[in-house]
Amino acid sequence: MKKFYLVLMIASAVLFTQVASAQSNYLVTESAPVYPGDTTYVYVPIQNMGFGSFMEDVSVKLVPKDNASANAVNILNDVYSLGTINDWGDQRTAKFRINVNPDAVEGDYYFNVYITYKGQQTSGSTQATPVTTELKDQILTIKGKPLIVLLNSTLGTVAPMSINRVTLQFKNTGTGTVQNAVAEINLATDSNPAFSILGGGTQFSLGNLKAGNEADITFDMAVDIAAHPGVYNLPIKITGENNYSSSNYVGLVVAGTTDFEISYQETLGSFSLNVANVGVNPASAVTVSIPTQKNFSSTGSSSSVLGNLNSGDYTSAIFQITKNAGAGNNLELEIQYTDTSGTRHTIAKNLAVELSAGGALAGTKGTAGTNYAIWALAVAVIIIVFWQRKKISGLIKK
Repeated sequence: MKKFYLVLMIASAVLFTQVASAQSNYLVTESAPVYPGDTTYVYVPIQNMGFGSFMEDVSVKLVPKDNASANAVNILNDVYSLGTINDWGDQRTAKFRINVNPDAVEGDYYFNVYITYKGQQTSGSTQATPVTTELKDQILTIKGKPLIVLLNSTLGTVAPMSINRVTLQFKNTGTGTVQNAVAEINLATDSNPAFSILGGGTQFSLGNLKAGNEADITFDMAVDIAAHPGVYNLPIKITGENNYSSSNYVGLVVAGTTDFEISYQETLGSFSLNVANVGVNPASAVTVSIPTQKNFSSTGSSSSVLGNLNSGDYTSAIFQITKNAGAGNNLELEIQYTDTSGTRHTIAKNLAVELSAGGALAGTKGTAGTNYAIWALAVAVIIIVFWQRKKISGLIKK
């Protein structure tokens, strides 16, 4: 008889350990998929799996398994009462209201479910002992919302007729993953493209970008010589699987840069330096300077302000220079100007100079008009001297 009771106790224990079960490891939600910021219901079906077992005062508790799950999901009511489940195979469903953190990252989050119940009371004086069954690793899948943005760009100010190495940095600032992301750059402006990418097309692969991931692309961009100065916004479209699409812009400034040609003229001991704006854009506050160098020395002022030069304009400046003994014929010059964007530029130039015998050239700083003033002054002096001489001769004759 004792053996019979022992076998009965063991069988009852086995039945109680299997009395409750969930049908799936994935939690059922009221709305699917679940996104960050959602408030929804989670359902946990509970089934009596114990043959001949009774489940009374059944309560179900939903608990996050780890900190990541606790931070991602706030359980608004974590305990749900199911009452009594008496028959084998009967099923009831626990219902929990949850709120998903708006910053929750896409992925699977794990919860444990604790089912507490009482078995059938065997006698009037003995209370049934509560039993708790644990269902581990119940999964709640959160679908994130990706957002890929342009994080950084090396593009700034570019010049017409230039080639620029460009790096664009993208980042997924959202909460979801984008598979096979592609960035497409639209370089066309109206019907005349001012920019073009060298050595490839306008589409670049960003790969798979999870939340927080970054990706870079690098290419060479050529600027047409006819590109008009100003600010440009080049559209960028980013696409990916599951119909992901977003738009962005990269800004750049086409500076109104220009170039100059220089020549010189040596007349009656003066050294006249001619500067011409041969670019397509105007230049403001143009100055020309003779820096310290080994071939030539300058006396007096080494810099001359030429003013503003439109495309095609030219002017002159007069300097005093001396060729150093045993030196070469290369004269180093610097031209400074302000472009249409307000940026100051310095251009280094070299000019082959063959000085006349004597080597030392005297003159004064000025523009093209200064040469004419010198010539006019010289002519006036000659006329005055001739007139005075004629007047003196007349007085002597008298």
